[in-house]
Amino acid sequence: MNALDRLDAGRIPDKLAELPAGSAVAIDCMSAETCAALSNLADQLHYREARPVTGSSRTPVYQDFELDYEVPREHPFWRIAEALQSVFDPLLDGFLPEARSESDANFGLNDLIVQRYPPGCAGISPHRDHIEYRVIILILLLSGDGDFRVHPERSETEGNIIDFQPGQLLMMGAPGIAPGFVRPFHSVRNVTAVRRTIGMRFDRRLISLKE
Repeated sequence: MNALDRLDAGRIPDKLAELPAGSAVAIDCMSAETCAALSNLADQLHYREARPVTGSSRTPVYQDFELDYEVPREHPFWRIAEALQSVFDPLLDGFLPEARSESDANFGLNDLIVQRYPPGCAGISPHRDHIEYRVIILILLLSGDGDFRVHPERSETEGNIIDFQPGQLLMMGAPGIAPGFVRPFHSVRNVTAVRRTIGMRFDRRLISLKE
């Protein structure tokens, strides 16, 4: 199965250039048939409930979803990460040379998480991803609904809903994509149908572990 049978590579460069401003953008990526097949694969994974509260006591993050953070390397979802890696490598070189700084020269999608949000769950409150997730965050939406919102601050009541539908790939900037980049706060709310996502990131800490 070609997991990227609807990847619109021609639109990625322009959308990628929007990310240093702290936004998130989504592009059509997969057919409904591919989404259904990948959703079936996702349901065969072994999930655990997310920790209800994480972060610090001063800035708690509230979570209500399921996740699998131990997807085996032989799983087809890692082939998706590899395919996306081959797409983004030349784009990062050509369109965002800042992302090829010495500290991020080994960019690779080495961190993969699958999340499942049951209908009626609270999702996740406004938060920022770990500072060691570098350059770009990718999220593939396989099914469901809900509001993916980017917030200027941690406030729950402010922010913009990103148009992000099943079959689309969301791109969100991360440190290293541009000088002085500020990680955006983001959240997921209002899930009424099972939301399944594959998140793919470059975790610089994993490079250190291999050295």
